[in-house]
Amino acid sequence: MKIAMKFQKTPLAIALLATLSFPSWAQDNHNHGQNAAPVENESHGQETHEQHGEHDDHEETGVTLTAEQQAMLNLQVITLQPQENATRTLSVPAEITSNQYRTWVVPVRIDSQVQSRSATLGQHLQKGDPIATLFSPAMAQLQSDLQVAADAWQRVNNLGRRTVGNQRYLDAQGNYQSLRARAKGYGLDDDAIAAIEAGNSEKGVYTLTAPDDGLVLEDAFQQGQWLTAGSSLVTLVDESELWAEAALPPTPGLQIATGTPATVIIGDTEVAGKVIQSGHRLNPVTRTLSVRVAVPNAGHLLHPGMFADVVLTLAAPDNALTVPEEALTRGPDGDWQLFVEEEPGHYQPVEIQLNGQLENRRIVTGIEPGTRVVTQGAFFLASEMAKSGFDIHNH
Repeated sequence: MKIAMKFQKTPLAIALLATLSFPSWAQDNHNHGQNAAPVENESHGQETHEQHGEHDDHEETGVTLTAEQQAMLNLQVITLQPQENATRTLSVPAEITSNQYRTWVVPVRIDSQVQSRSATLGQHLQKGDPIATLFSPAMAQLQSDLQVAADAWQRVNNLGRRTVGNQRYLDAQGNYQSLRARAKGYGLDDDAIAAIEAGNSEKGVYTLTAPDDGLVLEDAFQQGQWLTAGSSLVTLVDESELWAEAALPPTPGLQIATGTPATVIIGDTEVAGKVIQSGHRLNPVTRTLSVRVAVPNAGHLLHPGMFADVVLTLAAPDNALTVPEEALTRGPDGDWQLFVEEEPGHYQPVEIQLNGQLENRRIVTGIEPGTRVVTQGAFFLASEMAKSGFDIHNH
């Protein structure tokens, strides 16, 4: 007996029938189709991101201001024009040193013992002022020989060449002049030599004096000390003119001519000087060029060892472009930049290089003449650029 079952077409039945009758390969395709939707979404996301990236690439940089904003900021723009026959200033660090051309080392010429000192460290001496009194056996012998030679020469000279004969005359004269020259070589001045010839000097005792006006910069002796010939007694320096040794960066083409005007600045003190020597070889340690500036030191305001700034006045490059200090700002990477007015209301940052100072303006390179740049208001534009460049996603 056959039992006939009638399959009712309910929604559940239709779904079950579809599942049983669907081939296996279709199921795979069906599964793939389920996964295709996210891929399609991903592709769509990539396409959207790429389109967004293309949009970013074509997005204009810089800062755009309305007319009202420009008026509120009192924004000012100038047109860069080349300067002709101008001078520029270059400021470099320096150290005040002694004028080596006006420095004297006063040595002991013969083995001697210091009996007493007359000069102290830091004392200003005049030419002929006593430095120290010393004793030397060699000086005692010289004094005796010189006194005898002076007497002999005086007698022969009074008698005359015809009376004493030419040979005796020349011998007496030569011996006297030789001993007198030796006394000068020992460091005696004319007054000390005259005292020896007159017999008014203490045997073996002599005084060394200052060869010129100067400050006692160094003294390396003590009373009672024996000093060998050639030992330095004191170092004198004339501080009426000092040197400022400046260090310049190795800039290609930078030449500092002798006679270039310079201003030495220490704190609030400014002294005018001039370049007397410019180096042509880099210092192997500091990798800088040395420039020597002669500085008059009226009133002894400056002293060796002080640090200073030297401002050199140089000829500006031909057709130099200059901007005021307020036009300069720093970019995100720390380089100097100017804001260029590409069109009214739109300002674009442009990196430049500084090439010295012209009066109260800075010389710039890396930008063309005729370019319109922002002066007053540049700091605000740089601040706005910094704000717009901040990305919380670190993109």
